[in-house]
Amino acid sequence: MIDGLAKTGPLVKKAASLGMPALAITDFTNLCGLVKFYGAGHGAGIKPIVGADFNVHNELLGDELTHLTVLAANNTGYQNLTLLISKAYQRGYGAAGPIIERDWLVELKEGLILISGGRMGDVGRCLLRGNQALVEECVAFYETHFPDRYFLELIRTGRQDEETYLHAAVELAEARGLPVVASG
Repeated sequence: MIDGLAKTGPLVKKAASLGMPALAITDFTNLCGLVKFYGAGHGAGIKPIVGADFNVHNELLGDELTHLTVLAANNTGYQNLTLLISKAYQRGYGAAGPIIERDWLVELKEGLILISGGRMGDVGRCLLRGNQALVEECVAFYETHFPDRYFLELIRTGRQDEETYLHAAVELAEARGLPVVASG
């Protein structure tokens, strides 16, 4: 909710009025909004999906940080999500905030669902640069470790490079049979 404008209560009410069975709201490297969201979701008959957004270091991209959304599919996923958050804070952090290593996802993958981070994720950054070799390497990692649990994020909020990314991501999804999810 650090970069969102909506308040939890009204957002949950709107989702309920639209007949949505579930809703995810994520915070940046924490679960501070979870209690309020969980209660509001259950009160409105909506399944709350627990998750967090992360800055990720991927060795393929050098020192550049990318974004990734991690959702808990079950109780084991929730436990692994909290471990990722803890590890990020335990290592210390600078101006970018807490950071996770992409490799940590492998050891804590059980019960986790990943959403690519859109144009700010590793796949998105490589797509925007036209670096097909790195796109393939990144996608292969997620296909290997998160089969059927890695989604390309499609987002249209009017930000720079979104349209270019959106079209490239849809092409990639069609070519590789990757599932997509709309966010925003």
